[in-house]
Amino acid sequence: MPGFSSRRGRPRIPRAGADSGTPELVLKRALGETAEVLDLCLERGLITAEQHWCGIHLRWLHTLRYGAPGARALDTTHPGGSELKADDPKWRAARELEYQEAMARLRMAGYDAIALRCCVYNERPPFLRRPARLAAGSGQQRHTQMQRFQYALDLLTALWCRQSSINTNLNVE
Repeated sequence: MPGFSSRRGRPRIPRAGADSGTPELVLKRALGETAEVLDLCLERGLITAEQHWCGIHLRWLHTLRYGAPGARALDTTHPGGSELKADDPKWRAARELEYQEAMARLRMAGYDAIALRCCVYNERPPFLRRPARLAAGSGQQRHTQMQRFQYALDLLTALWCRQSSINTNLNVE
């Protein structure tokens, strides 16, 4: 006889393949329009796992410095029941230097804008969009933008990823 489950409440009913969202959301999910840019690039084989990690790390550093991008309501008078941790100034200064160095390298190469748009703000670049019709020369332009994004992530990979630390950072065994 199996042991008593630590999960409480009614057992979940498995619904194979049933998407209960609105028809518009179901269509967007089916077309992959709700996936994040970095995840979509990794899934399509456009970037490596190390580049994916570096893009996420850049987003994390940017969020530490500027906060999460996007609009949201926040009641600053109420902490929401969460325990406020003491801020470690040395740790925060180290992350700030890490962010500044990464942005300086990207800026010097001219890849800072595409890295921020794709990694931080999750704006879908033209090379991931499905155009209705391809205009003359747009295929080359899309390829160039994809290369610029890959080069930006290559710069970050060269900065942050050492062969010995890649496996621990990506949780790969």
